[in-house]
Amino acid sequence: MNSKFDRAYVERHQQIRDRLIQMVKESKCGCFPVSKIAADLGMDQRTVRAHLKISEIDQAGVFLDARKKEFCTKEGLALLAERIGLIEEAAEGQDS
Repeated sequence: MNSKFDRAYVERHQQIRDRLIQMVKESKCGCFPVSKIAADLGMDQRTVRAHLKISEIDQAGVFLDARKKEFCTKEGLALLAERIGLIEEAAEGQDS
């Protein structure tokens, strides 16, 4: 790979990551359709899915379905767990 291609790949990855973080903050939701992320960034869904797969490997989030159409961020999952009381229950269980 040449350095121009490397920079472009890293830049796309950063754009996707930044958009996910922004989406979590804006919507108070943790899971997003790949199609929405791709449309927001003007990218192909296959490209976004490939970058999200890297994020999944790095444990920054997970795909919800086998077809990889929806992605949940780690921050979003923590937010959802807090909203339904799972984080409080886990903390109470550790205090016992």
